[in-house]
Amino acid sequence: MLEILKHVPLFSELSVDELDSVHKLITFHDVAKKTVVLHEGEDGGSLFIIINGSVKISYYAPDGREIVLSLLEEGAYFGEMSLLDKQPRSATVSTLGDTRLAQIRSVDFERLLLQQPKVSLKLLAETVHRLRRTSQLLECVSTMDVPHRLYYYLKDFGDHFGKNKNGDKVIVQLPTHQMIADQLSTSRETISRAISTLKKEGIINKTPIPGASQIDMGALQTLLQAIY
Repeated sequence: MLEILKHVPLFSELSVDELDSVHKLITFHDVAKKTVVLHEGEDGGSLFIIINGSVKISYYAPDGREIVLSLLEEGAYFGEMSLLDKQPRSATVSTLGDTRLAQIRSVDFERLLLQQPKVSLKLLAETVHRLRRTSQLLECVSTMDVPHRLYYYLKDFGDHFGKNKNGDKVIVQLPTHQMIADQLSTSRETISRAISTLKKEGIINKTPIPGASQIDMGALQTLLQAIY
């Protein structure tokens, strides 16, 4: 388990002894697919780290629509905002598939931040990085037409979650069309048509891996540059 924690970016710079001290603070949970882990508005008492699996961060608009803010995969964490500002949870977190989570109680996490400055700096850097990504996505949604929003989204998704890189091409497990539409403030049908066009143009291709797609990142970058 220490080897798994070593690959969590938040703890990657810790020594074996330091990782062992973190491990003693953790409770592990195996959570089924489509389970709500945190509810928007509830009190925050823990930080969660994704050991394997993935989650979506979302909130519900007054008309009942679910707005997906982001997707997180193995190695990412969530729940830190409520621990830092002592405010209720700002969003709902649900598992996308069977997921294993590591939980650290707020009192233990606060003590860890005081004892391990390297963890504090990592947390700060990642929080700023997420704010930048959110700001850039909001700018994209408010200033671009739907096809270019999708190009930007796919480029960002490939940069962060792409694997098996081969030149400009990466392998990704894309979210559902509905989930992408929710993040880009458009309809599933519009996203489906735009993705179908990208497939016809050879920018998105099938792979032997079930559910995975290959994306030509260079081609996406060219499409994005065409609007500037």
